[in-house]
Amino acid sequence: MTAPTAPTGRTFAKGHGTANDFVLVPDPAGQWDPSPEEVAVICDRRTGIGADGLIRAVRSASLGAGVPLAAEAEWFMDYRNADGSLSEMCGNGVRVYAEYLLREGFVPAEAGDGRWWSVATRGGIKRVRREADGQWTVHMGPWRLSGGAEAARTASDALVGVPGLDGVPRPALSLDLGNPHTVVALAGTDELAAADLTRAPVVEPVPPYGTNVELVVPLHSVDVTGDSRPDIGEVVMRVHERGVGETRSCGTGACAAALATRLWAGAGAPDVWRVDVPGGQLTVTVEPGGSVEAGTCLLTGPAVIVADGVLAAGVLEAGVLSAG
Repeated sequence: MTAPTAPTGRTFAKGHGTANDFVLVPDPAGQWDPSPEEVAVICDRRTGIGADGLIRAVRSASLGAGVPLAAEAEWFMDYRNADGSLSEMCGNGVRVYAEYLLREGFVPAEAGDGRWWSVATRGGIKRVRREADGQWTVHMGPWRLSGGAEAARTASDALVGVPGLDGVPRPALSLDLGNPHTVVALAGTDELAAADLTRAPVVEPVPPYGTNVELVVPLHSVDVTGDSRPDIGEVVMRVHERGVGETRSCGTGACAAALATRLWAGAGAPDVWRVDVPGGQLTVTVEPGGSVEAGTCLLTGPAVIVADGVLAAGVLEAGVLSAG
């Protein structure tokens, strides 16, 4: 087991977006590359700080010439799942990260005035905007059905066995939002409540890089403009995230749930979706110009910084050694 690389006394903040929670660690110069064991120690809910993941705030320019992001976005969101594995993107995490950068003065105060600015992630550049009510909107960039036109035609491309249900694999739809998702429609909220997400759903065919699994139940659609066309759809969702387990929310998962449900709803389905998760509510807006197979979308929701602290001396060393 290698020795920890992080110095003791490292500062951190704790934040969440619809109860999807993160430890945020400032490292502007890119001097700390945490090991998976270190991340797991910090994110442990009994012996660490506790979180669904860790976000390292690092300047893009410090990542080296092999990562040409600095010209587009000054700050890179280095996101790690709670088990220490790398993740391409996190829709809730990028909102919390933007709120943290603004609060810390890492970006100009004008960045909170409703203008778009950019954050770099492993899933590409994401544009963010703080709304007048304090929520953040993220331009999630391109999404696509993993199975392309054939998946759109059949409305599914995978089977998922969900623990706690009847043991019969359910048809599901795979989507790529910079990270992988598999969406399963359930018959009602009773099934949604009965699902046992303490265990990972079994996905066939097995995704090569793992997948997040969303269980969704469509609720209703609302006509707010009076033209008889549904303007806002609503779904309720639970999610099992790869490398984490069940979480109370998932931003990219909410997008996947809305996009899959929109395809299943057929022609005339809404472009705006409210997604109810155990930790609150998110809004997904499908941008014009796409199709049921691919396009772009926006994600809007809250971001809250709840605490600041300093990691006590010896915590990482003891945790990593005990894990080994």
